[in-house]
Amino acid sequence: MNWDWDKLQQKRQRHFPGSGGQGGQGGNEFGEFQEKLSQLKKIKFPGGKYIIPVLALIIWMLSGLYIVEPGQVGVVQRFGAFHEQTALGSGLQWHWPRPIEKVTVVDTQRIRTHQIGFSLVNGSKRVNRNEALMLTGDKNIAHFEIIVHYRVSEPADYLFNVREPDTMILRTASETALRSIVGTMDIETAIVAEGLAMVAMRTQALLQMLLDDYGSGLFVTDVRTERGDAPQEVRDAFHDVVRAMEDKERLIYRSQEYREDIVPRARGGREERILTAQGEIRRFSQILNEYRLAQDVTRQRMYLEKMAEILPGVEKVIIDKGAADNVFLLPGGGSLNIGAQTGR
Repeated sequence: MNWDWDKLQQKRQRHFPGSGGQGGQGGNEFGEFQEKLSQLKKIKFPGGKYIIPVLALIIWMLSGLYIVEPGQVGVVQRFGAFHEQTALGSGLQWHWPRPIEKVTVVDTQRIRTHQIGFSLVNGSKRVNRNEALMLTGDKNIAHFEIIVHYRVSEPADYLFNVREPDTMILRTASETALRSIVGTMDIETAIVAEGLAMVAMRTQALLQMLLDDYGSGLFVTDVRTERGDAPQEVRDAFHDVVRAMEDKERLIYRSQEYREDIVPRARGGREERILTAQGEIRRFSQILNEYRLAQDVTRQRMYLEKMAEILPGVEKVIIDKGAADNVFLLPGGGSLNIGAQTGR
């Protein structure tokens, strides 16, 4: 171990200003100090010159320790190129420190969001008309706002293929997908509840396809339509038109309901009348055949049936025409035949 003797001499002169080679107490103190210096000079520290390099090496090696928490993946680069990828949430890991290797920890479970057509600044909503206004399939201008939820699915692709921040590629791809889907739909279809759900579903599918083509390593978990409407300047007039069209559709639907109700009933009534007529025909044919076989009996039976039909619930007494003058009706429904009593 090397000592700086010049500095020690300066220190000795500061502590022993009277030790210039003169005797006395100062000389004694100087002699003791010089003896201690000579003893220190004789001490040998084995390997002392390697202590600092060894400590530096240990510190350098320890700098390669890193932790991969649950939901995270570590991507290791060796001399700038992709080397390996750690398991999800693998805990304490080690890599060769810089400049040999570099580790980037990526969160693959965190759901991120991005807005198209508007942005949130300090909790307040700001509309971006350049993104929100787009052309529909029937050449109308519509105002659409969507929210995209996504996460990192392939950390290596995400780090090496997406050169710009992920919000840049999400904005470009999401706006492209949304405009493409809205451009194939009529405005009346696109802005109703069913149309908004269809826009969100188709936009998510097309957006995922674009991100896969880019090799972005991003996965779209959900696309939600925040707003789909006409532009602010013509919104009231457009809503009047939409309400009129809804009234038209409602009246058409009600007329269809009436048709579905009245037509089957009319058909049923017609079938019933046809069946009744056919039954009357068969009945008349049977009566005609009976009449031809026994005209008097048939005529009498038809008369009695008709009287029973005309006077239902009424007590009736049938008297032969020739004996009508000799029969008297008695109270209680009895009868008295005079001809029988007189012997006639």
